Amino acid sequence: MKIASRKQMLDIEDYAMNKIGISGAVLMEIAGNQVAEEIMRAYPNQSVHIVVLIGSGNNGGDGFVIARRLFDAGYTPEVWLLTSEEKLEGDARTQYDIYQKRKLPLHVIGEGMTSLEAVLEQSEVLVDAMLGTGVKGAVREPFDQIIEQVNAHDLHVISVDIPSGLDCDTGNIENVAIKADETFTFVMPKIGFFLQEGPSVIGHWQVKDISVPETLAETLDMKNPVVITRELAAASMPKRPTFGHKGTFGHAIVFGGSKPFVGAPIYSGHTAFHCGVGLSTLVIPEEIYPVIASQNQTALIQTLPSEDGHFTGEGIEATLFEKVTAVVIGPGMGRFHKGPEFVMDIMEHLDGQPVVIDADALFHMKNQLEFLTHYDGSVILTPHPGEMAMLTGKSVPEVEADRMGIAENFAKTHDVNLVLKGHRSIVATPNGTWINPIGNDALAKGGSGDILTGMIAAFLAQGALPEDAMRAGVYLHAASGENAAIECSHYGVTPEIIISSSKKVLRQMEDNV
Repeated sequence: MKIASRKQMLDIEDYAMNKIGISGAVLMEIAGNQVAEEIMRAYPNQSVHIVVLIGSGNNGGDGFVIARRLFDAGYTPEVWLLTSEEKLEGDARTQYDIYQKRKLPLHVIGEGMTSLEAVLEQSEVLVDAMLGTGVKGAVREPFDQIIEQVNAHDLHVISVDIPSGLDCDTGNIENVAIKADETFTFVMPKIGFFLQEGPSVIGHWQVKDISVPETLAETLDMKNPVVITRELAAASMPKRPTFGHKGTFGHAIVFGGSKPFVGAPIYSGHTAFHCGVGLSTLVIPEEIYPVIASQNQTALIQTLPSEDGHFTGEGIEATLFEKVTAVVIGPGMGRFHKGPEFVMDIMEHLDGQPVVIDADALFHMKNQLEFLTHYDGSVILTPHPGEMAMLTGKSVPEVEADRMGIAENFAKTHDVNLVLKGHRSIVATPNGTWINPIGNDALAKGGSGDILTGMIAAFLAQGALPEDAMRAGVYLHAASGENAAIECSHYGVTPEIIISSSKKVLRQMEDNV
C-alpha cells in the first residue's frame, strides 16, 4: 500500500479527471457514498443523532454527498455549512446545488455558534468534512473554534479523507485539529498520518476505493513511500527449508556490552535466537563476562580485553568471523576512548557480511560514514531521533519535523540502509522508503531497541535482503509490543515480555509466508 503527499494526490486526481475522464463530481459522489455506507453499517439504527460539518472545499462537497445519502436511507442528520454559500466553488458547489434542489435541511454557521453547541451536546456521531488535505499552517476562524468545540464533546468522530487541521504532508498541527476516531481516506493514506502528531489524531484509518487506482502513481512515475502491512512483513521474512540444520540458518555475532549496559547485548543475541538464527555469539568485554554468563542461556560468548568495563580496542582477529553471516555492532557498547578505532577495526576485518550498526557504535562511526558508503556488504543503521540528530548535525526537533525527508536523504547520500526509530519507524534505503504503521508506548522501555536490532540481525543472518530484514523486523517488533500491552498493560511490558510475545506474532506471520 503506497502513501501519498498532497501534490501527488492532486496530480493523481488531475490525471483521473483530465486523462481518464472521471469527473470531479463523480469522484465526489463515489467518495461520499463510501463514507455514508460505512456509517450506516456501523449505525444501523436510523434514530442515531448524526451531525455533519461542512467546509467550502472539496472535503465539504464530500460532506454534502454523505448527508444526502444518509437522508436517502432514512437517517436525519443535522447538516451545518460552516462558510458562506458564495465561497462554494467547482464540484463542491455542484454537490451543494444538488443538495439544495432536494430541499434537504441545512443550517449555516451564521445562525450562531450557540446553536451548534446545542447540537453537539445532543449528537452521538460527527462527520468532519470541514478542511481536507489542503490545510497548511494554522486553522483560521471559525474553524479553529469549532474544532475545539468538537474535541470537547464525547462524540464518535469520523473524518473524511483527513482530520481537519492536520497537515497532509508533515503531520504537523499548527494550532488545532480534529481528534478522529475513524478516518476514511481515498486512494491512498496520506504521509501526515504517520508523522509528528498525525498518529495521535487519525484514529483507525481505512482507504476507500473511489475508482482511482493506486497504480496511477506508477503511471505518473511517482516514488511513493509504502506502508508495511502484515502481509508485506510476512513476505519479507526469510524462508526456512523444512530439513535445514543450524548451519542453514546462519550465525549472528553481536559486539557490545559494557559495565553499565550488560543487558543490551543479551537482548540482541537472545532475540536473534528466537527469530530463527542457527547460532548467535556475544563478543563482550572480559570484565563483564560473569554477569552476562549468568544471564545468558542461548548465545555463545567470546571475550575481548577490557578496562573500566569497556573494550580496550584490542583483540579483533579474523577467526571471530568464521562462518558468521550477520554482524551487529553497538548494543550496550557505551562510549570509550578507542571506540572509533575499535569499530573501524571490526569493519575492516569483515568480508562483506551484512552489518547492523546500533547505539553507541553510531556515535563511534559518525566521522567514518564515508567508509560505510564503500563497504563491500550491506550496512544498516538503526538510530533513534537523538542519534539521527548526532549523525546529521541537526537538532532532535529538526529531525522529528522532517523524519521521512532526513531518513531518505541520509540513506541516499551515504548509500546505506536506515531504520529511523520512533512511534512510526521509517525504513529508508537508497531505492525506497517504507513506514511502519503500528506500535505503541509499551515499547518505550530500555532494551526495546536492542530487541529490534536482534530481529533485524536474525533475518539478515538467514539470508534476507536488508530491506526485507528491516521491514520484517520493525513490523514484528511493533506488533510484539502491541500484543504484549494487551496481555500485560502498557505499563508492565518488559523486554523479556516483548521477546516472548514475538514468538506468537512470528507464528501468525508464518501463516502468511
